[in-house]
Amino acid sequence: MKAHQLAVLNFLKGLKPGRLLDAGSGGDSLGLILEEKGFDVFSLDLYDRTRLKGRFVKADMNEMLPFVNGSFDYVLCSESLQYLENHAVLFREFRRVLKAGGSVILSVPNVLSARSRLYFLRRGYYPHFKPVRTVDISKEWDSISYHPISFVEILEFVKRNNFRLKALKASKMKSSNLPLYPFLKALYSLGLLFESHLEKAELLKYLSSREVLLGDHLIIHIEQDRRVA
Repeated sequence: MKAHQLAVLNFLKGLKPGRLLDAGSGGDSLGLILEEKGFDVFSLDLYDRTRLKGRFVKADMNEMLPFVNGSFDYVLCSESLQYLENHAVLFREFRRVLKAGGSVILSVPNVLSARSRLYFLRRGYYPHFKPVRTVDISKEWDSISYHPISFVEILEFVKRNNFRLKALKASKMKSSNLPLYPFLKALYSLGLLFESHLEKAELLKYLSSREVLLGDHLIIHIEQDRRVA
């Protein structure tokens, strides 16, 4: 199992089992484990590769999800956002299908790491999302165009949809990020000294965190406001 999958499971370990939508479930490696732990797992993907004992729904996550309002306690979306075009619609749908107070666990490649920023400066694209790559024709999803999403963009969708950021972790810290880390950390620290806007200061703190500057993949836990129906 990959590091980001283990990190996702650690997020869910302390949560009370409930009804969970595995959005972009792939081969169900996470869903199978969560099912064994007592979660009532619904697997959703555009490609039918499920191994779950439970339910599978074939659907395009760029469109409305085929569930009624308030269907789930949790949504898991692991390593799927980068394959989707319509992030704004998807976050609205996550809000709609969750019960009040429900949680979303996301994992995404971290395009804001120190090395990723330098790589983009030199080449014009991110190391996780190379425009010229070998495509495995046996994997239908491998030929889909990438749509990278950054932590900053995710925070914007969190705010728009009455979620709050509950926790942020990195799957692993990559040593290749270390050379630039002190320089970027110092720049953010200097900016924080002169930033009086509380919301901007909070964002700068996240962007200068070890998770964002050193992490390979980010694991993000967001929770819906309990007052939102």
